[in-house]
Amino acid sequence: LNGEERKPTMKMINDVRENLGFFELVNHGLSHDLLDTVERLTKEHYKKCMEKRFKEMVPNKCLEAAQSEINNLDWESAFFCRWPPALKDDQWIDVPPMNHSIIINLGDQFEIITNGKYKSVMHG
Repeated sequence: LNGEERKPTMKMINDVRENLGFFELVNHGLSHDLLDTVERLTKEHYKKCMEKRFKEMVPNKCLEAAQSEINNLDWESAFFCRWPPALKDDQWIDVPPMNHSIIINLGDQFEIITNGKYKSVMHG
């Protein structure tokens, strides 16, 4: 962004913000080691939270009698986490993230504060 490509890059980012609501950032200057550490810590935290929620939720779904079995379930088999497909022009687009990239999702709040100029991507 500091070189000759700044103007066309900023135009591309602006177009994406107005039409899609998210983009994937590469060549951002953050070290791969840092991103790998953030990903590992995030997944560990997510796993702990989801395991706790799963163990709390399942008994509340009329399975109290199977509590001892529930404690031994492999909760990961019940959840599969990945970036969800995004809706563009009434078509769902699969968006597999690239390794060491950063996904920028503008979200509903950004759409609201820009009075709809920048879009919040609908995802499933």
